[in-house]
Amino acid sequence: MVASQSTDAGLQPERTSLSFARTSVSILGLVVACLRWLPPSNSIALVGPVIVGALVSGVTVHEHRARSHRMTRCATGSATPALGAGAVLAVSIVVLSLSGLWVLAH
Repeated sequence: MVASQSTDAGLQPERTSLSFARTSVSILGLVVACLRWLPPSNSIALVGPVIVGALVSGVTVHEHRARSHRMTRCATGSATPALGAGAVLAVSIVVLSLSGLWVLAH
């Protein structure tokens, strides 16, 4: 019995890009929820979600525009991880958490 090898015809970068888009949409949903439930009298608490929304939107647009270039690099074997995009997502979650703590403290 011969085992068939399945080859990945460049679909892994597409799956990674789609998962990045899902994560970005989830963070943007959290930003909308924060803006909805934050007290309107505390304008300092609105700064965090607004900054996070702008950062995540910008990174998502960049990710979408760079998708074809990244898939070409992955096909040639010269792909590099998107550490900047991952760092922005991680920092955005920290900023949202700090905004929530600011609301609780004041």
